[in-house]
Amino acid sequence: MLCLGAYLTVELCVLYVWSSAGQVFSLQGPADGASTLPVTAAAMVNLYLCLMAWRSFRSRTPLRPAWTLIALTAAAQGVPCMLAQLLGPAGMPAGLRISVAILAGPVRFTLLAVALLSALRILRRFGFWVRPTAFDWAVCGVAGLFAVCRFVEAGWASGTAPISAEAWTSLASHVLLCILFLEAALLRQSAVRMGHGPIARCWTTFAHAIFLTGLSELALWMAPHYTHAVPPAMIQSLLQFVAVAIFALAPAHQLAAQHLATKPAEAPRSGWATSVPATAQTPQ
Repeated sequence: MLCLGAYLTVELCVLYVWSSAGQVFSLQGPADGASTLPVTAAAMVNLYLCLMAWRSFRSRTPLRPAWTLIALTAAAQGVPCMLAQLLGPAGMPAGLRISVAILAGPVRFTLLAVALLSALRILRRFGFWVRPTAFDWAVCGVAGLFAVCRFVEAGWASGTAPISAEAWTSLASHVLLCILFLEAALLRQSAVRMGHGPIARCWTTFAHAIFLTGLSELALWMAPHYTHAVPPAMIQSLLQFVAVAIFALAPAHQLAAQHLATKPAEAPRSGWATSVPATAQTPQ
């Protein structure tokens, strides 16, 4: 969180100086959607923390499959960022660029959707069963409307020509975001019933990170239509870093919960071996 706050402060200061100077200085950003170095560093931190959380689960524990998929999700985000830094947009072949985009988009969102579905099933088994509310359906409806707008825009942009592979990859990611929005809403409700412990904060952080990812996509789509005062490259870099940092905060909460549960001075509570509080066994 300190690194995130420092990065946001520097970005906003640079933007203020650039605006005050009459935009006489040039701001360089990532080309062709390549990730910046801070985004890559945050993605690798997220991968490291997810691997640490995954290793802390024993085999055949209920949440181990979910955290296996979460670790794969972090790898699907960190590997493309690392390849973009090593090869650069110009040194990456077209086929590899499309493969990296598919890995960082549809593949990553699919793995995350399956992981959250598995986690929701485990939470339901321990008594945290919730139903989507009208607000949850409304949020998913907004995400679906955004996906429809992107489909219409891609169709108009292509005209009579077929839609490119990059456009199809982006559209598939937006469809998967609709599913993730619904899962995130259910996960947030389940976490609220769990209380204010680090495990509840872990799943709540996942939900917030998904919502922030969707809002980032919406902001990147709307910003060029309504304002030209802020460089799109800076908006993309800023939003990407915040989203990745929030994703990295979720496994950090999980590791903090396991650290508290395995303190030598305190006996571990029943149920914490599966990283679910003992109170979760009784529906509230």
